[in-house]
Amino acid sequence: MAWFRRRADDMDANGIATRSMFQTHGRVSAAISVVALLFSGYSLWETSIKQADLSVYVTGVATYGRDATAAEYITPAGGFEVLAIPVTIANSGARDAAVLSLQLDAINARTGLSARFESTYTTDGSYFSSTSDKRPRTPFSALVIAGHSAWSGTVLFYPSSYSNGKALTPVVKVRELNDAMRKKYAAEMGGAWSISVLREKLPSAPELAELDAYTTKLLNQNDTVELTLKLVSPRARSWLDAVTASPVAIAVTMPEIPEFRVERGELVRLRAETAAPVITR
Repeated sequence: MAWFRRRADDMDANGIATRSMFQTHGRVSAAISVVALLFSGYSLWETSIKQADLSVYVTGVATYGRDATAAEYITPAGGFEVLAIPVTIANSGARDAAVLSLQLDAINARTGLSARFESTYTTDGSYFSSTSDKRPRTPFSALVIAGHSAWSGTVLFYPSSYSNGKALTPVVKVRELNDAMRKKYAAEMGGAWSISVLREKLPSAPELAELDAYTTKLLNQNDTVELTLKLVSPRARSWLDAVTASPVAIAVTMPEIPEFRVERGELVRLRAETAAPVITR
């Protein structure tokens, strides 16, 4: 009977060891399954669910010009100020992101004049190599940036408003003011055509201040302008659609170039006062 008892005891020990082995194996398998599930979930999040995450990169290369090719009923005196800036927008999220437009807020550090520019056209290298009045360009349209991709292009920014509300006054109205001044101050001008004669003889004439408001520009020789670039995206419908991108700030300075060369349509390479900014999160 003792022999059978020892045999039973041995069987019990083997059974316990076997059961322990299976239990350990089960726990390992469960742990592996959990890790695999977590990895699958993370992979799904990164590849399909993660909301759009935009970053904006701007090089230190900015070009300034004046566009006087539009009708005189639209074009301000001296032409529209135009800023050409290379922009790259990267989407590190999984979902697509829409960018309706780009806004460029600018302020002249010397005069205090501020302006808002809107993305109006996009262009390529031919814009800078052309010397014609009508350089090639394409109207800016909303961008759809796929997940884990990027868009790069040169954007032409045109002014939509100035802190001086008269800076966008069309040429025809400026001409009307000049004609009215020539008639009113005919004696002081002595038959001269240029308004500069009146500035010398009667610098306090109130119409001159009005004329200066019409012809004011954001960028003049050796002026430094601070720029802040922002993206405009559609309103998010849910937290998954939320798109945010921090503004990019740069500063550029106009070189010492004669005013008439800018007015006749020459492009001017601006000096960057800061290194090319990169957004970090």
